[in-house]
Amino acid sequence: AVVSTQSTGCLASGVPFPGAGDNLKAIFSKTVAVSKDVMCSPESYPPTRRFLICFLLLADKLSGPVSMSEVDQLVRGLGGDFSDCYTDTREPFPPSLALKIATMSIMLAENALAPGVDTVQPKLIPAFVIELMVTLLNVTIQQLREQFSSPEAQYNAPNLHGMAGNSGEDERIVKYLQTISTQSLLLPIKVLGDWVKARHHLIAQDLTPEFWGRFGELLNLFPHTQHLLKLVQDGFAHTHQKVALPEDVSVRGLAPLSTLHSQLIFPPLSPDLNLLEEFALRLLCLRSVGQFGASLRPRPGLQHNPTSDMYTSLQAKPQSDERVRSITERTMKAMAHQRLQMDIKALEYSVSANQYDSLSPFLVPVTSTVCLHLRTVKLLVATQRSVIIIPKQVIQDLDSLKKSRENHYAREAIKYFESMFKNGNWWLRGQGDQELLPVKEQAQSAEMACFLSVLSCCLYLANKSQGIVTLLVPDDAVSAAKANKNCNQPNNYTGNLPSGEMMELAKRYGIRVEGALEFYSKWTMSNRHGKIGRGK
Repeated sequence: AVVSTQSTGCLASGVPFPGAGDNLKAIFSKTVAVSKDVMCSPESYPPTRRFLICFLLLADKLSGPVSMSEVDQLVRGLGGDFSDCYTDTREPFPPSLALKIATMSIMLAENALAPGVDTVQPKLIPAFVIELMVTLLNVTIQQLREQFSSPEAQYNAPNLHGMAGNSGEDERIVKYLQTISTQSLLLPIKVLGDWVKARHHLIAQDLTPEFWGRFGELLNLFPHTQHLLKLVQDGFAHTHQKVALPEDVSVRGLAPLSTLHSQLIFPPLSPDLNLLEEFALRLLCLRSVGQFGASLRPRPGLQHNPTSDMYTSLQAKPQSDERVRSITERTMKAMAHQRLQMDIKALEYSVSANQYDSLSPFLVPVTSTVCLHLRTVKLLVATQRSVIIIPKQVIQDLDSLKKSRENHYAREAIKYFESMFKNGNWWLRGQGDQELLPVKEQAQSAEMACFLSVLSCCLYLANKSQGIVTLLVPDDAVSAAKANKNCNQPNNYTGNLPSGEMMELAKRYGIRVEGALEFYSKWTMSNRHGKIGRGK
């Protein structure tokens, strides 16, 4: 389906038809309804379902006024989700769906690249499309290599990069093509390759060495162009496609490909190609993308050897180690500062510090909190009101705790964080390398050293966000501190509870300290009475 503000219709239809808009609206409404649960518990959804829900939600977000934080959150997670779709066994990604996703992705990118669009879209969406294409390239390369990984298959494999002429070798080439012709992902790769050629002047910054390197690696698994031309005599000439392939028919009318399609012969006028001829033509079209990459100036994406018909990627000139370290450090500091400022801006609409001082937009849990109250942490992420920062020290503690086979607390927490960090979530992230400020106090014990490490993260956030940072501790620790009880006993399952001394130290530095359950209860009560609402 085509996402448009004026009309909606089937991609194959030149005009909108009744019911299409309502169908899409119903799909998007259902998507929005379940997306909150997906963000909260992504591990409970198979990657394919999770990807489709978030992809449709992204399309819905881009159809109206754009929220930078929401779009960035979705785009960051979608790339990882799409890659997971091809490794998940619960719900395999249907091959035919990849072409539809590629087509809709091009549509979203075209909207972002349209003249007059002055938003974050041009920076995010085309790069996301290239990331999808890299995933398709990686999966296809892996599948092709697995097909010919056995000694017998390698022995019978033809010389792919020799010139045509030997009849015996030609027969082996034909058998090779017949074997790999089941690679259905080459259809969306071909469409995306055509889009790259058509829009390279607008997306040049997104065509990274990694992209061209993977594309060249795929092309090197195809037979020499001369072998392919012998099979397709009328469908391809002078690096230009002449006959439309099934994927071209599917996306006919797609604006950025209109110039290419105007030069093709479509059914019923096109000649009938058998499956082998059709597949060979597809490989020739992909090889033309490689030749295009090698012809780019002043910075070609690939280097082409005409004799062997093989491609090598061109990397940027290496810099000295000292200069690389200097650039990296400056970049990391700038990114950390920019990320925090974006976090603060995104939360300004949801916090009124004068009126509702008890709630904080930045939450930092200790190790025992994520072990004992992981469900509460997930619920706080789902509220989409506070950014939860997981300190590096907490991750290290969990890694140490999970070594015990019986410790399901740490294992469950690690699994949740790994999933969220991989898929990307605006409301939950790990502590950045530069996000710390030194603490004056000296640690007198290992437990205090770990706590000071967490506190240094809080101090950095407090320094950059006007002090609105809350340290989330287990409610038992708060109760014990009020009763002057020592609760800082070694615990190999949930980590040590912070002592009253530790919590008082945090307060002296201006960090708020609250029990996780109590904090969530406050948010629930405030939201129920309409005092605090989440901005749109």
